[in-house]
Amino acid sequence: MALFKPKQKSGGGGKFTGICETHIVGFKDRSDEFEWADVFIEVEVGLKDSEYTRNLRIRGSFEKDDNGNITGGSVINRMYKFFGDIGCAAGITVQGKWELEDGTGIDIEDYLNKNHVGNAQTFPYFSYVYKEENKKSGKTFNSVHYRLFPNTSKGNTDLASHIQWMKTNGYLKEATPQPAIKEVALEDLAKEML
Repeated sequence: MALFKPKQKSGGGGKFTGICETHIVGFKDRSDEFEWADVFIEVEVGLKDSEYTRNLRIRGSFEKDDNGNITGGSVINRMYKFFGDIGCAAGITVQGKWELEDGTGIDIEDYLNKNHVGNAQTFPYFSYVYKEENKKSGKTFNSVHYRLFPNTSKGNTDLASHIQWMKTNGYLKEATPQPAIKEVALEDLAKEML
């Protein structure tokens, strides 16, 4: 009779935060769902040895001039850094239309899904997964930082350095664990007060 040994997972015993090996599962353009969002690209990523996916979100609004032309906005910088990380040649015009470098108009969700979704068996990127707090509800959830780095030793080092810089300069704020509240029975509380 053969011995039964459960399959051991690597990756720190189910700990899927910090720097993780990643691949891209799919993209969704959610900008039509939110009035404030000129850009809202949700990137579903898979983590090595995890059966669950996480979401990386690039979202925000543009700065515009009086004619409605785009003049800037931090979301553009984040978007183009992410596009550079994955080798994407798409972009946005000053009128807010998605195009390729040659001027061909595209549907960004369709384009990204056809050209930048990875193989589930390979993990070409390192990503940073962290706990983020929803300011309205106070609940925490896993979030993926918008930058991806190559899955190499240099990529790992560069991502760690980038994340440290982001934290040091206040651009990346992770949720801090709240101290546990000690539950005390009313009778015990009454005894402590006497």
